[in-house]
Amino acid sequence: MKEIKMGTVGLLHSNSLHMYSHYKDQNNLFMPSFKVTLFSPSYSGLCSTKKPSFVSSTPQKNRFTSSHFEQNPPQKSKPEHGFSSNSPVVDVSSVGKMIRGLTDDGLFEDAITVYLKILQYGFQAVEFRFFPCLIKAFGGLCDVEKARQIHGHVLKLGFFDDLYVQNSILGMYWKCGDVKDAIQLFEKMCERDLVSWNTMISGVCQSGNHLGSLMIFRRMIDELVVYPNRISCLSALASCASIEALIYGREIHGYLVKTGLDVDEFLISGLIEMYMKCADIRSAHRVFKSMLDKESIRANAVIWNVMITGYVSNGFLSLALKLFLEMLNSGIRPDSSTMVAILVLCSQSLNIEVGKQIHGLLFSYGLHTDVRIETSLIEMYFKCGDHVNGLKIFCQSKNHNLVMWSAVISNSVNNGCPAKSLELLQDYMLEYGFPDSIMLLAALRACSSLALKSQGLQIHVLAVKLAVDSDIFVGGALVDMYGKCKDMKSAHKVFWKLPFRDLISWNALISGYSQNECVDEALKAFHVMQSEQIRPNAVTAASLLSVCAQLSVMNLCKEIHCYLLRQGFEQNVLVNNSLIATYSKCGDINCSWTIFKNMPERNEVSWNSIILGLGMHGHTFEMFDLFEEMKEAGKKPDGITFTSLLSACSHAGRVQMGWKYFKSMVEDYKLEPQVEHYTCMVDLLGRAGHLNEAYDLILAMPCVPDDRIWGSLLGSCRNHGNEKLAELVANHIFKLDPTSIGYRVLLANMFEDFGRLNELFRVRSEIKDMGLKKLPGCSWIEVNNNIHIFVAGDRSHRQSHDIYAAIENLTLEMKRAGYFTHLQTVKSDS
Repeated sequence: MKEIKMGTVGLLHSNSLHMYSHYKDQNNLFMPSFKVTLFSPSYSGLCSTKKPSFVSSTPQKNRFTSSHFEQNPPQKSKPEHGFSSNSPVVDVSSVGKMIRGLTDDGLFEDAITVYLKILQYGFQAVEFRFFPCLIKAFGGLCDVEKARQIHGHVLKLGFFDDLYVQNSILGMYWKCGDVKDAIQLFEKMCERDLVSWNTMISGVCQSGNHLGSLMIFRRMIDELVVYPNRISCLSALASCASIEALIYGREIHGYLVKTGLDVDEFLISGLIEMYMKCADIRSAHRVFKSMLDKESIRANAVIWNVMITGYVSNGFLSLALKLFLEMLNSGIRPDSSTMVAILVLCSQSLNIEVGKQIHGLLFSYGLHTDVRIETSLIEMYFKCGDHVNGLKIFCQSKNHNLVMWSAVISNSVNNGCPAKSLELLQDYMLEYGFPDSIMLLAALRACSSLALKSQGLQIHVLAVKLAVDSDIFVGGALVDMYGKCKDMKSAHKVFWKLPFRDLISWNALISGYSQNECVDEALKAFHVMQSEQIRPNAVTAASLLSVCAQLSVMNLCKEIHCYLLRQGFEQNVLVNNSLIATYSKCGDINCSWTIFKNMPERNEVSWNSIILGLGMHGHTFEMFDLFEEMKEAGKKPDGITFTSLLSACSHAGRVQMGWKYFKSMVEDYKLEPQVEHYTCMVDLLGRAGHLNEAYDLILAMPCVPDDRIWGSLLGSCRNHGNEKLAELVANHIFKLDPTSIGYRVLLANMFEDFGRLNELFRVRSEIKDMGLKKLPGCSWIEVNNNIHIFVAGDRSHRQSHDIYAAIENLTLEMKRAGYFTHLQTVKSDS
């Protein structure tokens, strides 16, 4: 028989038990020095910190609530708990049944009370024969100290030699999470039966030591001359699923087939789950198909649920939906687990139409009020972009719990409703108190997207109060929030206080430096990250390429590009999108085009990046053609796409084309124009000389115009010599930004062009009186891999003499060629 078992379940060698041997401690197994208070009339140290009074969590079932025991009970009293205080004999059998019934009902404290009560009435503990039930009640308390007390009590009474008692104590320690005592007890047991081994295998599995559980399973086969039963195999299969031990799982499957246990519905579920967790879809399907031939278990919804959930978790969404429909057609009633799996399917596939049908189906099955289903519905609607219905379900639900609150707060941020997320967090705190770390993460992301530093500071203080500010996820979110709020000093401080810095926190810091134009700090941080052996990912690469784009340094861009190729990022969409944008900003549109054409996969950002690059380099017609290709490829243009198109039309003077795209954005794609779109249109009309039309467009805007849109029109007024409109526009600008130096200088220059010296002196006096100073212009150029920086009027460069001499020579050549300064009007196609 042993030979058969070795062949059918050939798991790891029996000596390989080192994975859990660190739990063992051979000293003081039973710890006789523990204080045992079972014989004290008050027994307050065992079950309560107050005077003996047990209150059940389910009062309607509790027959022994609020029982206060007197030190000297009267001679006569009413029968209580099934016996009276003056009874000469206690019916042990009735008491045992009572304890078993209370334990089975989950009334563990009440069960213990019954035992303590009979001791108080003089019953001799050595005559009690229901310790396994009593020990199970102690296990239900999940209190290690009380578990050790009953262990010591049983030892003193001399009942510990009973194998049933030993197994009960072993199970009690596992329920209490006391791994060390459980393993010590198991190793000290002189005799072990199948229950002992099963308890151990299951306990080690539930403690998270799945490999250790398989080691004990193997050891049982070597030491115990019996076959493992269904309980042993269920725990072993669960361990195989958790650590994706496909080889061992297949061995157990072979054993089940040989012993005929493969028809057990629980083991069928365990096998399917194991194969699905190990990504062996075909084997899972074979097990499931074999189940369909068995009438007795074909209608088991749990097996169908495991199969559907496995398909979803492995990304086979169409197969999961097909199986769900087959389940319905077979007349099998889905339960909440089925519906949760299908709603997750809809969330992952963004299939809101199927999701709405499932939502309607829930009412017919009476599952619409289940809290898990309501939470899944909220997730589905949010992820499919319908935050209105998601919030509606949340508001109508009467099952608000921590998970649901976390889901709605987090999804509000992810779905572009950060303000609503902060509002929901405030509602939660008013009703329930402090939030958990998941809610704090969502709130910090909301503050980041809205650049709300004040609220971010409040969340930071809350994180410190809850002692989660050093959490790696919360810390990374804090760094990101401060970076988005342009407070890199605080971001730097939070980052270096983190006890452990992972890739996410490094990315948050580098991205913050990049977004705040701290290019040197970003590059230094990247080098430090590399020195700490942190491997960069696509997000890191995008931040570094953004630094290159800000500097417009081609050499650095190529260096990072080569580094990314060596790291295997050549197929990454995010990296390629960043490369397209960076090369175009560094002046090499050809490289951008080559990267775009060679991309195996393109998203909307890819198309937007190349369209913007072509527009920047004046390739207007190529850009228009590419926009048509984008539509043919099934990609939907967004606001960024139209900003690029309108900007290109502005620089090319294509007024009619600009109006065409502007109207298409509104009518064809239902996009609401933002300030940047109106700015492009005003710039387009202003360059073409349609100043009044541009002015009217600004006044008709549904959104509030900013100083940039008025500034664009002011520049056009200067170019076209419209003094009256220029002054009107300038008044709008100075109302929005009274301290604007740039636009005041522009207005002064315009008055100088028009010869209005009095107005010129007035504007210059205002600038002087207000103490405004214009920062000098700065530019740089890369020559032979060296960057040369110049400031207006700067002569600090070592070759400044030669530079200015060259400028003077060029100026003379221009004059000889007949060049003279003039105002240039942009031609239009109108």
